[in-house]
Amino acid sequence: MAALDIEKIRKESPVCQRYVYFDTAAAAPPTRANVEAVKAYLDRSCEEGLYMPAFRKETYERIDRVRAKAAAFINAKSTEIAFVKNGSEAISLIAQGGDWKAGDEIIVSGFEILSNLVPWLRLQELRGIKVVTVPARDNGLLHPDDVRALITERTRLVTFSQLSNVTGGLQPAQEICDLARKHGVRTLLCAAQSLGMVPIDVQRLGCDYLAACGRKSLRAIEGSGILYIREPLIAETEPALIGWWNSSYDSATKTVTINPTAKRFEAGCPIVPAIISMEEAIDYATGIGMDTIFARVRELTAYAVQKLKTLPGAELYGPEDVTQRLAIVTFNIKSLDAHAMVLALEKHGIIIEAGHFMADAIMKRYNIDKMARISLHYFNDESEIDRTVDLIRAMIGR
Repeated sequence: MAALDIEKIRKESPVCQRYVYFDTAAAAPPTRANVEAVKAYLDRSCEEGLYMPAFRKETYERIDRVRAKAAAFINAKSTEIAFVKNGSEAISLIAQGGDWKAGDEIIVSGFEILSNLVPWLRLQELRGIKVVTVPARDNGLLHPDDVRALITERTRLVTFSQLSNVTGGLQPAQEICDLARKHGVRTLLCAAQSLGMVPIDVQRLGCDYLAACGRKSLRAIEGSGILYIREPLIAETEPALIGWWNSSYDSATKTVTINPTAKRFEAGCPIVPAIISMEEAIDYATGIGMDTIFARVRELTAYAVQKLKTLPGAELYGPEDVTQRLAIVTFNIKSLDAHAMVLALEKHGIIIEAGHFMADAIMKRYNIDKMARISLHYFNDESEIDRTVDLIRAMIGR
């Protein structure tokens, strides 16, 4: 495993020169090189025009290259990758494109983010499917036995987030996917938080679908993301959007043909700047090494949990076993308002977040209405955690 050159990484990440940035779970800052690559494309588009033949040919070839890189990044085939604007869109494409029948059951994590809940609740309203909730245990993790107990002959899909945006719980994705496959049930893995932080191999996991945005742990710009769909399932999934990019029309036979690959889920002109940003982000993460990134974030997570626990009145949420959590540490301080803490830290150049994070079930479980959240990445260091904890301690003392 390669050593992490933190000084080089921080120099290449301008945000580190100005702030202590602990909000990767919302959106991580891209590197300078990433933004420059996007700007270079935009500069050429205004200087040469988007559809100068040579430039457009180069652009389309680049898109094919990025698709191949995105596939390799998660050990998929290029034909199994669609570019999307965000993870929510990817999930909705599967929800809207499936041939669901009334009475079909979809098992959803009880700690699920809103974007992986409301698409299925909408189908429950419109098509009569049944959303079945599997509750996470007190440690914030799903247990395969609890999933197994809910599987029936009507179960069609199990869907869950690999890494919780609220508890930081790193779910036993391999075990759940293995279990579902043994019962002939498909799995949709939401990797919104984990892509770019956790090594992902869809062949090993055996998941049928994977949805992820690029703006979080991967450090691409907003408006970027991928949908992975296992090749045998592509043809049976109806695209929700159709346009010139993913279809053709034969005027002689008056027939419409839809692209047979995952590109069928992309309609109209691709968002080229976002795709270019994805390439730069994938190259950057690959250059560091996913195993190196994962190990470093584990170290920082353990350190942050240890330090936050020393604060008077601190209540931390999520797995007690620090090896079962990653990057995201949510907490409250009994004597401090979470939002007030965020504003006070911002004055010192420290960026954290507070709120309910679109996770009502988790709020109810802990009997709270908001929490503070520190979300880490490999460009952070221990001194930043120390400084943050010291400032919170000073607030408690006032």
